[in-house]
Amino acid sequence: MSQGERCDASAVVLEGCVARYHTLQSGGRQYLSVHILGDWPDVQSLFLEHMDHSVCAMGAAVLCTIPHVELMRAFRLRPAIGFAVWRETLLDAAIFREAITNNSRRSGISRLAHFFCELFFRSERSGVAQDGSCALPFSQTQLGELLGMSIATVNRHIQSLRRSRAADFRSGRLTVGHWHKLASIANFDPLYLHPK
Repeated sequence: MSQGERCDASAVVLEGCVARYHTLQSGGRQYLSVHILGDWPDVQSLFLEHMDHSVCAMGAAVLCTIPHVELMRAFRLRPAIGFAVWRETLLDAAIFREAITNNSRRSGISRLAHFFCELFFRSERSGVAQDGSCALPFSQTQLGELLGMSIATVNRHIQSLRRSRAADFRSGRLTVGHWHKLASIANFDPLYLHPK
C-alpha cells in the first residue's frame, strides 16, 4: 500500500509489526505510526479515494486483507462490525494526537520513553509481550525518523534508559526493566489508549 495509490481492500495485522509513513519529495521517510497484532493500519482507505501515506512491514509480518466491498456489506448486515471499525479509527486518531504532542512538546528522552511505554502497553494488551519484553523491529535510524531525532540522539537516549535500568532496546527487541521508572520518565498516562 503506497502513497497515492487507489486501495480496494483494508489490512489487519495478524503477526509482526507494520508502520505508516509519508515519503517526502527528497525521498526521506517520516514514520507516522506503528501497528501490531489486531490493528488496521489502513482502514481510512475504506472512505478515501487515494492513500495519503504508505504502509510497510517492519521485519516479518502477516496481514489479512479484506476487500472494501465485503466490509461495506458486513457493515450493512451487522452494524456492530461497523461500530467496532469506527472505534478502531477513533483509537487510531487518539494515538496520532498523542504522537503529535509527544514529538513537539516532550524532551528527547521523554519522547523515546513515551514511545517505548506506548508500544509495550499495546503489546501487553494484544498478548504479544512476553516476560517484560516485546518486538520492536526498528533500527535506531528508523526510531529517529519516527521521533524526529538524529541517530546519535536516539543512541544517547537509549544508553541513558539502559543505565537507569528503566528499559533496554537491542536487536529489534524492547525490554522494560522497571515500568514505573520508564512511565515516570515518559510522563506516560495510557488514558488516551482507552484501555478496557
